[in-house]
Amino acid sequence: MKKIAFTFLSFIIALSTAHVQKGIDFNKNIAAGGILLMSVDSSAKNVVYAVVFPNQPNTWFNYLPEVNNLNIQINFRKDINIQHYRYTILVDDKPIAVNKSIDIAKLKDTHAGGDEELFSTTSLGTFVIKDKIITTLVYSVDKPQDIYKSIFYGKPLPKTKIKAFGKRFKTEKGVDYKYIIDPKENTKLIFTKNDDELTIVKDKSDIDYLYNITIKDKKTNEIIFESDVWQYGGLVTENHEFAPHVKIDRNIFKKSGDYEIIIQPSIKWTNCFDCEFSQKEIESYATRYTLAITIDKENYTKKDL
Repeated sequence: MKKIAFTFLSFIIALSTAHVQKGIDFNKNIAAGGILLMSVDSSAKNVVYAVVFPNQPNTWFNYLPEVNNLNIQINFRKDINIQHYRYTILVDDKPIAVNKSIDIAKLKDTHAGGDEELFSTTSLGTFVIKDKIITTLVYSVDKPQDIYKSIFYGKPLPKTKIKAFGKRFKTEKGVDYKYIIDPKENTKLIFTKNDDELTIVKDKSDIDYLYNITIKDKKTNEIIFESDVWQYGGLVTENHEFAPHVKIDRNIFKKSGDYEIIIQPSIKWTNCFDCEFSQKEIESYATRYTLAITIDKENYTKKDL
């Protein structure tokens, strides 16, 4: 443990000297991503911490639905040049600290995560997190391109909505598109031989990267498509913002039938401190649509027949 570089704290829950400030229990330091730890209300439950995403490198998401007050701490190994580090803090996208250096005078020695090695730590501040989003950005002037981002999400997770289904089809001049706007949860779709691509457009949020999309055959329960990467560009919302969407090869739909589209948060609900999430509550964050696909002029094998 001592030899492990103290770069990421994603899976550490550390203990420190106990005291309380604004209801915060400093006896419980919880990994918040990168070199950050957090302490929350002593009575808070369901603290989802340091969720990582393959489509968002150096980004960590902390879901805090029952937390009122939050303290954020930053930790450094002894061989780190702390004077080179800077941090920015935003509350609901409004900066309250920009490119601030670490106050060396306030650093204290600590054994983060119960490690034998001694670290230097200091608080970046105490904040009201209820119904707010706090974002921290940390970087070293030696590598300003490597920005470590932690999001503290104190709002209910938004349930996403599909804004449109679009078919791309071949024409004499190239390709064209036809869209079903604000589709119902059960939508019929016909694919002809000229249709070659399906576009699924979802509503835009400030945490699009949190959501993944899965499509499965309802008859066989086989997953035929899944992705956690949303594309931008080409499609614009009513607020003149690029709409998140995925483009899917029409050939994944082999046969006519019902296909279920599921969009849900990419959260490991077990990566949680003092959790009491019910399966019903977890399911409430998922969006489900059914596409009744009809494929014109299907090709069947002898086995199918």
